[in-house]
Amino acid sequence: MPSLPAIAPFLGDTSRLISYRNFSEASAVGFLSAILFVVFSEPLKTYVDFGEKWMSLSGLPYQMNTAMLGFIVGFGFVKIFLLMRIQLFKMLLNYQGWMTNPKSMATKMWALMLNALRGNGRYPTFFFQPMLPKLPVPNLNVTLDRYLSSMKPILSDEDYMSLLTAVLEFKEKDGPVLHKFLCNRAATENNWLIEYWLKYAYLTNREPCAVKVNCYATDRKDQPTNNQLARAANMIHYVLRFHEQLQDETLTPQYLQDMIPMCMEGYRRLFSTTRIPYETLDQLVTYEESKHIIVYRNGVYYKVDVFAPDSDGKKKLLTVAELHDVLRQIFQWTDDVNEVSSIAVFTSERRDTWAKVRQRLLTTSNRPSLEAVESAIFFVSLDDVAPKSIEENGSFTMTGNGYNRWFDKSIQFSVFSNGKVGTNVEHSSMDATLPGRLWEYFLQSEKYAENGGIIPEKSKRTLSKPERLEWDLKDFEEDLDKALDHFRGLAGSFELIVTSPDYGKGFIKKKRMSPDGYIQMALQLAYYKIHNKIAKTYESASTRMFCAGRTETIRPVSEFSAQWVKSMFHERVTREQRIMLLKRAVQYQTQVKVDASLGMGWDRHLFGMFVAAREMNRPTPALFQDKSFWMHDTLSTSQTPTRYNDGWTLENCCMGGGFQAAFPEGYGVSYMIYGEDHIKFHVTSFRTNDSTSSAKMADAIVESMTEMKELLS
Repeated sequence: MPSLPAIAPFLGDTSRLISYRNFSEASAVGFLSAILFVVFSEPLKTYVDFGEKWMSLSGLPYQMNTAMLGFIVGFGFVKIFLLMRIQLFKMLLNYQGWMTNPKSMATKMWALMLNALRGNGRYPTFFFQPMLPKLPVPNLNVTLDRYLSSMKPILSDEDYMSLLTAVLEFKEKDGPVLHKFLCNRAATENNWLIEYWLKYAYLTNREPCAVKVNCYATDRKDQPTNNQLARAANMIHYVLRFHEQLQDETLTPQYLQDMIPMCMEGYRRLFSTTRIPYETLDQLVTYEESKHIIVYRNGVYYKVDVFAPDSDGKKKLLTVAELHDVLRQIFQWTDDVNEVSSIAVFTSERRDTWAKVRQRLLTTSNRPSLEAVESAIFFVSLDDVAPKSIEENGSFTMTGNGYNRWFDKSIQFSVFSNGKVGTNVEHSSMDATLPGRLWEYFLQSEKYAENGGIIPEKSKRTLSKPERLEWDLKDFEEDLDKALDHFRGLAGSFELIVTSPDYGKGFIKKKRMSPDGYIQMALQLAYYKIHNKIAKTYESASTRMFCAGRTETIRPVSEFSAQWVKSMFHERVTREQRIMLLKRAVQYQTQVKVDASLGMGWDRHLFGMFVAAREMNRPTPALFQDKSFWMHDTLSTSQTPTRYNDGWTLENCCMGGGFQAAFPEGYGVSYMIYGEDHIKFHVTSFRTNDSTSSAKMADAIVESMTEMKELLS
């Protein structure tokens, strides 16, 4: 006769999911059922006898058999009920009408069922991972048609005809084969794209992480203290608290619309992760057992254990006061330093160059120190500069001085001499929404005494002393000189301007337009003002509603947007016509954004087929050889989300972040919407490129926002 474990194969991955939750509830019901079976054993005698035979328990006392069968019935009932609930929940998550038809009766019924099944309980961080739908593969013909539509306003007639010819050929020949390859891949993988994207968009990229890959976030509006030590101790403690929540899986999963669970897989690489350089292909390595951080000051590195034994012998996180004592020691030891290490400048090199140097370092006495940095939970630099503006805060955080940023770390933090803070994130390991939630958590949680110092605590724990890391770089002096020259070129080329219009999304919503689409049209108009042409534009959309989802591309440029932008420079076009064209352009961008969020954008699909052709060893299709396919994004844009947590206020909100322009002839524009009345733009460009200027672009954005407001008023 079959035993209970015989049902395990029918549960599949869900068996692990079931064990996540309701174990205590199932056990309680099982014990209650056992008691009831014993009390009412006589009426249930037939079932007990059947159970004895089925489970081969005739050698045990009758009362024990009765209790055991009762427990199995109660426990099993709860587990089967939970399994059915999970399967129904998975089915509901595949519904996408909530984005395409949000006001329909079907969507309202779906929302009621989804909320009822999810309940109000607190779920473990990764609880919903097995239930998330797979990223779809878009329809081939739709992808190619949308690609052509997005490129037509940008290309000359001659270039467009060349692209059209390549697309039609691809649609008939290579396209169906490559598309089928991706569909087969999607059937066997949780996410058909993620491995391709990580490998070919990031890890094979030989450009340096410094400036060209990493991104940054700045401090809050109202700086709570100018005490560098107190701010650093608070930041380290609360960042580690967030890390601890991830470790024990008590961090609440994120939801779209407070209802639909989002993929949390990226959080596994938020901490203790380093992008290790290798020739041709880097690796992301996560050190899950790491218990230390690295603190840098005045050219000296310290390895700091962040856990200490409590009175019961269990190791617990250092408190703010304990961290303050540790940091004070480091300050005392580094106030007057003769020998400083410049090893971190290697992490700003091109990846192949850094890979070769690192291999040499591993064969020297530097290996233990190098491994200590790479395996750290995160990296903290106590900087000696004092940024006075958001621009300086962002620029210093992004670049440092070449010695005080370890650009390979998944996340690192800067605490400046005036108490301001910033964070620098390596982009291949995660997208900005993940560290954004962490950063908001810290900015909302930090606490200080009235004098700006830490709140006093009584601690009787014995703390281990910070361990100074030793470096011997006498055989690397020429390499260091080259790396420093390279870094100075990178940092010197980074130009950041932060600006704001005099109104926010409240006005835009009153005009019944999407704030994001409206802002994108302002960026189109601003670029046209300076360069007198339509910009190929990238905007990121999150696909985290899918398993292992990261991003898809929104292409806001359309014939509608091009017509509207040009109409703003023609006197014969009436105000009503301009408004009509603007609304059509915004509506188009909004629909493209919805499609991208649903995994139906065309960028990643084409990218996947390009990689598939390489994997299948097929000749490169003409479409992927056409110069339009490799055309640079002259506008790289992204909206930075806010309000991850309930404690968000305008005062404790980060003042935005950003990234370098993707190419020397372009701009990077990150924008954050604060409440109803504020929008902040972080505009970047290459200072070394004469054709671009962050200052001019920032002025043009504000001017465009003003003109649009006047147009609609």
